[in-house]
Amino acid sequence: MSQNGDNSADSATIAQSNVDPEVIRRLLHGIPLGATQTVIVARGPQALAYRGALKPVEAADVAIYVNNHWRDNGQTLRIQFMRMPLLTAGRLLLTYPLRGEMRLIVVDHDDASLEQLHGLSGQLLGVLAVAGITRSIPEHKSL
Repeated sequence: MSQNGDNSADSATIAQSNVDPEVIRRLLHGIPLGATQTVIVARGPQALAYRGALKPVEAADVAIYVNNHWRDNGQTLRIQFMRMPLLTAGRLLLTYPLRGEMRLIVVDHDDASLEQLHGLSGQLLGVLAVAGITRSIPEHKSL
């Protein structure tokens, strides 16, 4: 995160990733979010871009939490619950692996509608695909 309060990644990570966080941020603004929802595009433990109800440090905490608990076994979606410091309610996390070791993370209250979040995720994945950020499709292994 930069010192001026925006949620840009540092320039070295941006150069390595070939993804412009500002483009991602603009794309995320095209999708309406509920008052308690947040969307994060992360590479490993780093939030490249986010938008929503969480504060910058909370979005960074979510990216780190997901990275620390990620075990890619060809998953196409992961559902997790996370308790956040200083918040009484937990958070529901839907995580989708993207190409280039990135992840789309959709966050809402722990009692949120899974169906609604899945619909929101579909919209977000479609918008990100416009920028060439597509889902990582696991390879099927022969038996």
